[in-house]
Amino acid sequence: MERLERGIKDLLKRDLGAEQVEVSGRRALAGGYSRETFAFDAHVAYPGGREETLELILRRDPPAAASILPTDRGIEHRLLSRLAKATDFPLPESVALDATGEFVERPALIIRKLPGKSDLTALFGGADADQLEAVATDLCEQLAKLHQIPIATADPEGELRDPMAKQLDTTSWRGYVRSQIAYMKRMYATTSFDAMPVFYDAYCSLENSLPPEVPLTFVHGDFQPSNFLYADGKISGIIDFELSHIGDPREDLAAIYHVQSLQGYDLMGAVKADGGFLQHYSKLSGIPVTQADVNFFRLFWLSGIQIPPIEAIKRRLEGAHDEFMHIYIIQPIIAGMNPFAAQLGYPQLSGVS
Repeated sequence: MERLERGIKDLLKRDLGAEQVEVSGRRALAGGYSRETFAFDAHVAYPGGREETLELILRRDPPAAASILPTDRGIEHRLLSRLAKATDFPLPESVALDATGEFVERPALIIRKLPGKSDLTALFGGADADQLEAVATDLCEQLAKLHQIPIATADPEGELRDPMAKQLDTTSWRGYVRSQIAYMKRMYATTSFDAMPVFYDAYCSLENSLPPEVPLTFVHGDFQPSNFLYADGKISGIIDFELSHIGDPREDLAAIYHVQSLQGYDLMGAVKADGGFLQHYSKLSGIPVTQADVNFFRLFWLSGIQIPPIEAIKRRLEGAHDEFMHIYIIQPIIAGMNPFAAQLGYPQLSGVS
């Protein structure tokens, strides 16, 4: 780990233009499973005598064989840097990029740590229960604000049109949705290491039940409860933009809905303004959204996001690496089958939702 600390220091010296950097309090963070994440403090001394202490987070790619999501730290760094300069959206500024692993062994970026916490148990019956409605309402409003960021601002070079090389067509809404579904069906041949017909059935069902078209927007891509922070009844930060892309904004609504359903916390139901979360969002964003739309995009979002993890699980079972995490993430994949089956009208097991 001494090598990692030296690399962090040298990277920050280069990208911050610092004369000296001292790192302290480095610790691994639990949470997201796609990147190795470390929090630390950096005391930075600049030419001319100015000094400051920064609370920072390193997000580093795992070893290639153990990779779960094939996302690009350079794209993430440039996106966060652009949005930090062009908007007042509560996101972490990226202050340094190791695009090749020259400094910290594998590609990584360093971002500013945001204030706040993400513990939903405190909102639901815990110490922060009195903040629940305010936090949920602000989350809804921040999401509407996110989807109003112009595509030209978020993605001037077109990096987010197809960031994971799925052969997507973002020239139109219909082209985008159909090309995503085509990707799902194409990848089924490489991910169906065990019989999973419910997934393929879902892909075919999506193709035959398209919702009304809306304009494509900048999309967070993983807008779920573990990726926001709150403090004093407000959203203090939205994090983890590695899956951001140009797509249908209802994907982000579906992500919240799906994950809260698995966790048992009705965050969306806490919004009372304009009659509820979807109505409030629709009013603020100008994008009409119904529960039927959310149901469609729950399958659409989940189908797309789970393919790379299933590929990683397959590599683990075939002996390509021995990472335990890939055994662990089988659990949410299996849990995801239940909403697929329910929406497709399959008979449900007693006590399963």
